[in-house]
Amino acid sequence: HVAVADLPAVWRALSRLGFAEANVGKITDIIACPGLDYCALANARSIPVAQRISTHFAELAHQHDIGDLKIKISGCINACGHHHVGHIGILGVDKNGVELYQISLGGDVDFGRTALGAILGPAVTADRVVESVDALVATYLDHRAAGERFVDTYRRVGAEPFKERVYGAV
Repeated sequence: HVAVADLPAVWRALSRLGFAEANVGKITDIIACPGLDYCALANARSIPVAQRISTHFAELAHQHDIGDLKIKISGCINACGHHHVGHIGILGVDKNGVELYQISLGGDVDFGRTALGAILGPAVTADRVVESVDALVATYLDHRAAGERFVDTYRRVGAEPFKERVYGAV
């Protein structure tokens, strides 16, 4: 364990290594299962998807502007990454040997308002996951009211604006 008196020095050392960003509850604070890279049950990779999303949204000021947004990624239906309760949930699926990712929106476990996310539309390929998340975030930023979380904006405006931005006119 680390003594309380040593915490500032540990924090400074971790900060120099890039491990001290305050991203709790932000878009880069992603929960992901080990996925296909480490789990025999998985249908798709989770860790590389989480890394690509984190890299895309790495700018801390942008993360703070986006605010409270929980992304959860599971590599299979066992849901170890809890994709079903993510504001944005991503589930890896295998269709005919191709890794695809099903996106769901509106899941939540905060403030006693537990909700399962709803599937947005057809699964997307791995190379479209980041652009899809980016489109979802842009839609949120376009529609949010002052101080409103992603999940609250989704509940207020519904799936259609998000679906249209990801998949085109529906």
